[in-house]
Amino acid sequence: MSESHPQPATRRRARRTPAPKVVVQAPAQVTIIGHNSQTVATAGFFVGARVPVRVYTTNPEQELALAPYPGVQVNVVEDAYAAAPGDLPPPPYLVAVDDAATASRIRAWLPPTCAVFLVRGDAKRGKTAPEGFLTLLPPSTAARSPVFARLATLARLDRLLAPARVAGKALILMYGDPDPDAIGAALALAALWRAVDCDVAIRYTGEVQRYQNKLLINWLRKKIDRLDPEELADAPLVAVVDAQPGFWKLDRPVAQVVIDHHPVREDTVADFVDLRPHYGATSSMMTEYLLEAEVRIDRQLATALLFGITTDTNDLKRKTTAADIAAFEVLHQKADRYFLERLEKSQIPAPMLDVIAWGITHRVVYRDHMLIHFGTVRSPDHLVQVADMLLLTFGISWVVCAGVVEKPRRLVAIFRGDGHHQDVGRRAATAFAELGSAGGHRTMGRAEVPLDDDQTVDDSCALLVKCLFKRMRPSRARSFIKTLQKHLDDPRPADPDEYELGA
Repeated sequence: MSESHPQPATRRRARRTPAPKVVVQAPAQVTIIGHNSQTVATAGFFVGARVPVRVYTTNPEQELALAPYPGVQVNVVEDAYAAAPGDLPPPPYLVAVDDAATASRIRAWLPPTCAVFLVRGDAKRGKTAPEGFLTLLPPSTAARSPVFARLATLARLDRLLAPARVAGKALILMYGDPDPDAIGAALALAALWRAVDCDVAIRYTGEVQRYQNKLLINWLRKKIDRLDPEELADAPLVAVVDAQPGFWKLDRPVAQVVIDHHPVREDTVADFVDLRPHYGATSSMMTEYLLEAEVRIDRQLATALLFGITTDTNDLKRKTTAADIAAFEVLHQKADRYFLERLEKSQIPAPMLDVIAWGITHRVVYRDHMLIHFGTVRSPDHLVQVADMLLLTFGISWVVCAGVVEKPRRLVAIFRGDGHHQDVGRRAATAFAELGSAGGHRTMGRAEVPLDDDQTVDDSCALLVKCLFKRMRPSRARSFIKTLQKHLDDPRPADPDEYELGA
């Protein structure tokens, strides 16, 4: 399962934070180029919403037909749409011609933008538009909201694609050990940027630890590798997906593009920022871009995006919005469901069972809480997998799995909760925010506290208990700490990170 990155806590009065009400903004202006039977109806569609309309047409009769419509400016051109008008406004553009050659001639002189629609009198649902055009059915009043929402998405997409068109080469970064949501989002952004002839590399900055993630990357057969620092220095365009630059404690990247669904950090600044913490997955955000731009989603991309959504939302049961469900429905039809089933049934490599068994036998339970300290661990992902599993224990509403990770030396605590009795993201922040980075969501949280060289693993047990249970009786806290320290003396299971994929 995906884990929440450390974030500042956000105060919640209710059990579940509702998605913010989205107000769909009408475009500032639209431009219609042409003279077919849909020109007047299309202009009326936008005028009805008080959107100014500019019309360029070779048919003088259009000026008379559109005269009753307020806010419509008609320009009669005489060159058979051979060249761009000198006063052409910005997008969106609606090309209202039925002849394919004329449509292609107009598209050739339009600026590079996604928001170019072909409005035809013979338009039928499901009929594909020629290359370079998006489809727009004959508009109706009831369709205004989705049309305006699509135009707003395309306006953001134009801002996202503009730097890729200029740079010609880009680097997409995923934080640490990339989870399926990060992988799906990175592949989707790469597909969008490659559609405008940008050379894209996808990189992660940690190590791929979880067996499922290794299996996914292996199956995709895409060049997704660990970052070489020289690549970052040489990249003219850098994007961070499913994370924010502030997640990096060392060697923080400078990114021009940031796309993420985690809680917003105050230090997140970029030329293009799309942060939607109310969404369940970044993959849902990227699916919207792909669909609205009508970029082809192949089987592998659909599979990665769908797996990203299901892991981050726990199969649509955790922090799920209508947007996540809509993306799921589209991707489910396109994805390789047999491979997804294999991923679902292959969550744990065999050596990880020993780590889980050690955690089970060395658990400490206090009321509805289970705490395990694993001592020194190579990867926090071990803690994530054990916490996910032990949350299934009857009578336990929240679990904390902790360990000391080197380079940099720090105490990492992974929180999991049922979302009903506990807000573990708030608990993580309340316990550790003053000492390091901590926070998360209602059901998932994480804390990372830097340790000095003279602070031992035994010391981290005391730090963990004192921060988690600030109101606990001193005698009980001492007993708690001694129990955890005693567990550290027991034989440790072998490190499962050396496990490689089998045939």
